[in-house]
Amino acid sequence: MTAAAVASPREAGVFRPAVVLFLLLAGVFSFSAYFVLSAYAPDLKGGDDGGAHALSRSAVGYAGLVRLLQAENVPVAVSRDGPTKRDPNWGLLVLTPEETTKPSDLFDFTTATGPTLVVLPKWETVPDQLNSGWVKSAGLINPADLKTLLAGRVAATVSQATGTAATRLTMAADPSQPALHTGPIDHLQTLSAEGMTTVAADQTGAAILVRTADSRLYILSDPDLLNTHGLRDLATANAGTSLLLGIRKGDGPVVFDVSLDGLKHSPSLLKLAFEPPFLGATLCLAGAALLMALHAASRFGAPERTTRALALGKSALAENSAGLIRMAKREPHMAGGYLELNRGAVAKALGATRLSGAELDAYVDRLGERTGAGRLSALAEQIPAVKDRDSLTRFAQRLYQWRLEMTRERR
Repeated sequence: MTAAAVASPREAGVFRPAVVLFLLLAGVFSFSAYFVLSAYAPDLKGGDDGGAHALSRSAVGYAGLVRLLQAENVPVAVSRDGPTKRDPNWGLLVLTPEETTKPSDLFDFTTATGPTLVVLPKWETVPDQLNSGWVKSAGLINPADLKTLLAGRVAATVSQATGTAATRLTMAADPSQPALHTGPIDHLQTLSAEGMTTVAADQTGAAILVRTADSRLYILSDPDLLNTHGLRDLATANAGTSLLLGIRKGDGPVVFDVSLDGLKHSPSLLKLAFEPPFLGATLCLAGAALLMALHAASRFGAPERTTRALALGKSALAENSAGLIRMAKREPHMAGGYLELNRGAVAKALGATRLSGAELDAYVDRLGERTGAGRLSALAEQIPAVKDRDSLTRFAQRLYQWRLEMTRERR
C-alpha cells in the first residue's frame, strides 16, 4: 500500500463541512420546533379520550354527529375558546357538559345572543382497556346530579324510563309538523322544567326538548338522540338532526364547544411569544441570533482584548514617544544617539568608565580589532549615510551585533 493511499486523520477529516452544516441546521430546527410545539401542545390534543364531546369517537361522543352534519353540507366548527369568544353569527352553539360541570360555567354561554343547546349527560362510563378512545357503560347518571347541574338557571326534574323502546316525538311548539320516529333508545331520559316551553315531547307528553321564552337556551334531555350510540340507528339519526337543525338560527354554523370538557385553549407566556403583537419581537430576536451565529462562524481566532484608550506604564511611554518620532520623521537622526548609548554600555561592561572622548574610542577600537568585532570609529563614519528608516534599521543591527561581540552578552 502506497503512502498516498493512507490518508492521515487530519487530511481525511471526521465530518465533511456539508454534514456539519446539515447537523447544525437540523439541531436549530428541532430546538425551535420543540418550543413551538410545547407552547401549543394543550391545543393540539386530539380529544379522542372517550368523553362526551364533539372530538370523541366513543359511544357517548359526538364526533359522528359532526361528520354527519358535514356530509349534509351544514357548516360545523369545534370551539375551544369558551364563552368569551362567542360569535353572534353562529347558527347554534351546542354544549355537552359533564355531570361535574359547575352551573356557573355552563350558563356563562347563554348571556350572548344566539341560540344555545345544552345536551344533558346520561351515562356513567369507564375506559375500554382493549380499544383506545372507547368506553363501556357503568350505569346511568343519578338524575339528582343533573338537577344540580341545571340549578344555576333552571329548576328542573329529570326522569329516566326503564327498558329499551322506540319513541315517537311530537312537536309541541308546532303541532302541524309531522312526528319524528326514533329507533330503540335505552332508558329514555325526559325533563320537566319550570318556566320553559316544551319544543318536543314523547308519546306520553314528557318533554325531550325545552326552551326559554326568549329562545336563547334549549335543553335536550336525552343525549342518545345525537351521540354516536344513537346515530347507529338511521331513524334516531334522522330525528336527532331534525331537532338540531330545527332550532338552528339561519344559515350560521353549528358550533360544538369542548371547553367544558377540559379541552379549552390554555393561555401561556410561551404561546404569547408566537402570536401577534409579540410575534414581531420574537422574529427580531431570532434574526439577531442568526446574525450573531453568522458573525461567530466567520470570525477567525480569539476576539481582540479591549485596551485602554490611554495606556499606562513605561511601555506606553516608549510606544507614544516612538509614535511621535515616527510622525515627525526624525528616525534617521537617532543614529548618533544610539551609537552613544551602545558606546556607554560597552564602556561599562569593560570597566572603562573612567575613559571618555577620544581615549575611550581609541581603547574600544584597539580591543575591537583584537577580538575581531571591528572598530567603533568605522561604524561612526556610517552615520551620515543614514537617511531613512530602512538604513537606520540596518545600522542599528550592525551596531547591536558589535556590542554583543564586545561584551559577550547573550542574545
